[in-house]
Amino acid sequence: MKSLVYWAATGMAVLAPTHVFSQEHLFSVKDDIAMRRFSDPHPEHGIPGSEIARKSPDGRYVVVVTTKGLLASDQIESDISVFDVEQVAAFLKTDSVHAPSPRLIAKIVSFPHRAPVEEYAPVIQDLSWSPDKTSVYFKGESPTGAYQLYEARLDGSGFQTLTPANISVNRFDVVKETIVYSASRAGVGRTPHGDIINTDAQRLTGYSLEDVLFPGEMNSLAPETFTLSVLHRAHGRWVTNHLPQYSLQEIPTMSHLFPFAVSPRADQLIALTPVSSIPVAWKGYDPASGYENLRMNGNVPGRTSVDNLLRPERYSLINLMNGRSIALFDAPNARILGYYDRNRLAWAADGKRVLLTNTFLSADTVSAQSNTPCAVASVDLPSLQTSCLFFEDKGQQPSDKHVLDVSFGTDDNEALVLLRNGPNEQIFQRYRRENGHWYLLSSSHFNAITNRLHELASPEKLEHEELQVSVRQGYNDPPMLWASNLTTGKLRQLWDPNPQFTHIRFGEAASYNWKDSTGREWNGVLVKPVGYMSGQRYPMVLQMYSFTEDEFVTDGVAPSAFAARHLASAGFVVLQIKKKPSTLSEADPQTHLEGYRSAIETLDKAGLIDPSRVGVVGFSWTCWYVVNALIKDPKLFAAATIADGLDNSYMQYILFDGDIQRQMDTIRGTSPFGNGLKRWVEEAPGFNLDKVETPVRIEAINPLSVLQEWELYTSLRLQHKSVDLIYFPEGTHIHQKPLERLESQQGNVDWLRFWLQGYEDPDPAKHDQYEVWRHLKNTHADSSGIQISK
Repeated sequence: MKSLVYWAATGMAVLAPTHVFSQEHLFSVKDDIAMRRFSDPHPEHGIPGSEIARKSPDGRYVVVVTTKGLLASDQIESDISVFDVEQVAAFLKTDSVHAPSPRLIAKIVSFPHRAPVEEYAPVIQDLSWSPDKTSVYFKGESPTGAYQLYEARLDGSGFQTLTPANISVNRFDVVKETIVYSASRAGVGRTPHGDIINTDAQRLTGYSLEDVLFPGEMNSLAPETFTLSVLHRAHGRWVTNHLPQYSLQEIPTMSHLFPFAVSPRADQLIALTPVSSIPVAWKGYDPASGYENLRMNGNVPGRTSVDNLLRPERYSLINLMNGRSIALFDAPNARILGYYDRNRLAWAADGKRVLLTNTFLSADTVSAQSNTPCAVASVDLPSLQTSCLFFEDKGQQPSDKHVLDVSFGTDDNEALVLLRNGPNEQIFQRYRRENGHWYLLSSSHFNAITNRLHELASPEKLEHEELQVSVRQGYNDPPMLWASNLTTGKLRQLWDPNPQFTHIRFGEAASYNWKDSTGREWNGVLVKPVGYMSGQRYPMVLQMYSFTEDEFVTDGVAPSAFAARHLASAGFVVLQIKKKPSTLSEADPQTHLEGYRSAIETLDKAGLIDPSRVGVVGFSWTCWYVVNALIKDPKLFAAATIADGLDNSYMQYILFDGDIQRQMDTIRGTSPFGNGLKRWVEEAPGFNLDKVETPVRIEAINPLSVLQEWELYTSLRLQHKSVDLIYFPEGTHIHQKPLERLESQQGNVDWLRFWLQGYEDPDPAKHDQYEVWRHLKNTHADSSGIQISK
């Protein structure tokens, strides 16, 4: 099936269809999959109100990207819609009930093939304005997983594909009439690893189990070889020039987090490039607090391997004439050591100076603080003379100041910095360079959220850009597009991308805070059942990982196993808990066990729940917390689900190498060999599964995940305990494809209803599922002697 790309005729307005429903219904997994979500503007994590739509450089248009699932075809659809700013401004000045309609200019139907690091990943990414302000450029993913570069006209008059189908674009940047992009060959599978001895034998010493058993099957996290190409528009045509001298192998999953910026003259590019070996001096760079295990202690085996997501990288300057590169700093980017300030880059107008964020400085740089990252660094070209505006704090707490963006001001001696100061405040700073040093001129705190540094830099310009279009939502309010006048304060709803929700009933959600027995504070989002009645006790499900303040609640945090509002539709109280920062010690799961216990006790005392009918869901890192709870407090939960997660047990230690093994060594304080094995037998979950009494659903995503979960699954099964294993052969850690989401979320709802409510869905398609579960229930009742809740 070919990728579907759609463009509207000139002036055509496209609205979401108006659905007619005969009656209201409860929010379901299928409704969640079909929900249209905003992909761009995208919220800045932890900053309510940060979803501000971008205007075109001439201020005439606002463009948004929305994404939804298509269950019938098991695909994802992403759309680009355009609003005319003049029409929006006129709408704000009147009381007309008819809001201007968005114009659809492009549509891509496919699905994310790589392992996305975000939930509800779009298949349209990286919008960029054309220099003549008449088009947008973007990446669109094909059904084969290749990204092509497109140009779509803002007036809806058409589009064109700029790159061939046999390559996949990873990054691109636009300057004047030039586009520079990196790309790999599409459809190149992962080759088996091993040294060939003869036609019947290979030497596998030093290779990972993933490469040995699943060559070509784990391509979502496989390294790819990228080259650089330059597109230049001349006489209305695009001409391509490839740079054969440049070649780089990397895993593209995280590359969007880092700068890829072309100089104003389009002759140089700054990007991150990996190092083949770690200099001895890099050992002196301090990791962020809590990340000591990431310290670069020499050449640890695999640390610089091309298939290591955590391999060190540094900022490099690449010549676009010959493909050669030089390091801007003989030092790593700081994200590799746990610092999570944004990675941003700004070129001076003449291309002779750049501002970069979140990087260590070269070891020979004279500074008492050079072992911690420079928050904003200035580099002169071509001399590479470096100075630091200010350094980062090792603490890296959410309440600390973190760099959001950086830009030059009126000239290349003025730097503008935007900082996040806690969840609801930002700081705008101006720096001035004099006599080779940067000095802070002013610092302004404000509660208004912006993602446009130039607006803060030029308040007089802001007066002429008083219109703002942004996404607003709340725990109980689906995301909608709103228009506001920043001068008058007038605010009106512009677009509801999900009008069908007016006919759907949702359980009420609200913030919930409590303390455990040690006085430790916990917070979460509590979702009550649809039709909640005070005084009635309900079954409850605890989901733990995270959540975003005031974001509309559907699954909870991600669509892998979590199903908050769908469970509320089925009569459950659901508490989505924000986990505490990991301490990489055995105290970590014990702390979270107290979080589980205290939540149950608090809600029991409040008369909301039946403490004998409580289930728990763990995903990724919090699977460790769930397994620990099932062992340490066997009667706490009546049903459990874990999805694609580490339990930091013995078999996972043997299966994985590198950073994961070092992480587990840190947790236990020893390796599972010699005298250290005794401690592992005492503490590792796999040696203590005889204590588990709770029925467990396990979700394994991709082949390696099956091995990861096999110790837990087979141990419980050999002991005749109730366990069910669900496998997604081509799944991603965060589910994306509609049918995978349907089985993970709806299957989990069915599982928890079966054990906590004694309910079976009468759908004939689920007959075999319930036959298996009834057998597990009979075995469970025989072995434990407990009475299953009805």
